[in-house]
Amino acid sequence: MDSETRETAPVEAGKAERRNPHSIRFLDGEWDRIEAHADARGLTGPEFVRFAALAALADGAAAGGRLAPLVETTFRAAHIMVTKLRSDMLDEDRGDELDELIEGARAQQDRLLGREPVEESGGD
Repeated sequence: MDSETRETAPVEAGKAERRNPHSIRFLDGEWDRIEAHADARGLTGPEFVRFAALAALADGAAAGGRLAPLVETTFRAAHIMVTKLRSDMLDEDRGDELDELIEGARAQQDRLLGREPVEESGGD
């Protein structure tokens, strides 16, 4: 019976699948850091990279979960600031300037999202 090696992993009872090599390029300094980190954990460089990559895939949803509160906080702060600025501009009778800013922001959003700008009808 073959024992499990670093090149094989159990797939089903009595079967093993061979890993195929894939090339990935690192700077020498990057690879030195990876090997040192791996060695401290009893792994080879390639093992560490494989385990780290697979762990990152498994933690993908968790990583998004860590980012969500930051995005929400940033959005809330921006909303509060823009709402205050809007109120101040309206209080100062700067509604036309506010309309221009909104139009410009919407056009920029359309460009960033790759959308065609929406033409507003002039009410003729």
